[in-house]
Amino acid sequence: MEHPLAQFLYCPKCGSSHFESHNEKSKKCEACGFVYYFNPSAATVALIFDEEKGLLVCRRGKNPAKGTLDLPGGFIDIAETGEEGVAREVLEETG
Repeated sequence: MEHPLAQFLYCPKCGSSHFESHNEKSKKCEACGFVYYFNPSAATVALIFDEEKGLLVCRRGKNPAKGTLDLPGGFIDIAETGEEGVAREVLEETG
């Protein structure tokens, strides 16, 4: 499958053809410095229960709402399915 950014051949700001990959989620114009981020924001969350029906929660380590309780989850990367994204996020947040 071709990456969605591959269809952007010219800078949308200045029209330059020097619109190159910047990272996995963006392209940068070498002529004017404009950076275009292709970053859809689909999110996922896991409801994980133990044998006693207790729900796993995490304490947020960063703002916003640092220190409050949260469910494990987060944003799905562009090449991931929802299932892959939630599995990665749970692993990242719980170790």
